[in-house]
Amino acid sequence: PIPGGLDEQYFRPYFEQHQCALRTLNYPDTGSNLQSGQIRAGAHTDYGALTILKTGGPGLQVRKDVADQEGWLDTPDLEDALIVNVGDMMRRWTNDRWASTLHRVVVPDINNSSNGAQRRQSVAFFVNARGDASVEPLPTCVSENYPAKYEPVTAGDYLLRKHLASMGSAL
Repeated sequence: PIPGGLDEQYFRPYFEQHQCALRTLNYPDTGSNLQSGQIRAGAHTDYGALTILKTGGPGLQVRKDVADQEGWLDTPDLEDALIVNVGDMMRRWTNDRWASTLHRVVVPDINNSSNGAQRRQSVAFFVNARGDASVEPLPTCVSENYPAKYEPVTAGDYLLRKHLASMGSAL
């Protein structure tokens, strides 16, 4: 459902002339060089509104709470399924009512997996608004008791800042 009961077409203009990106992710065969649970992609959230992911085998884990270091959950490795992660942009739009999905990739439990540490390929579609779209808390996610936590920013500037911050730079 759309946050706060907004019309189902509310976001349509935000994604005309979008900045979406399709990316393939390759995790090479590790042979016996890695152990179950070793990190292949560190914990992170995605920058955009949503990420649609087709996984390429076991190893993806999600966690509900950043502070809960033991709370990693394995996502099911389903052949004909997609995973949808909420991203940082949507978290901002919903004024933190929807949380970004913290996730990572690990070497799966080799003893309980037919894939073990074999090659894993995934395809991620990063759903990003058009560059001049305003990203600010939605009116239905703000109230006297729940004031806006974020100032307006354009989607283009927001994504650029997130990318630069991930590389240790700033605007």
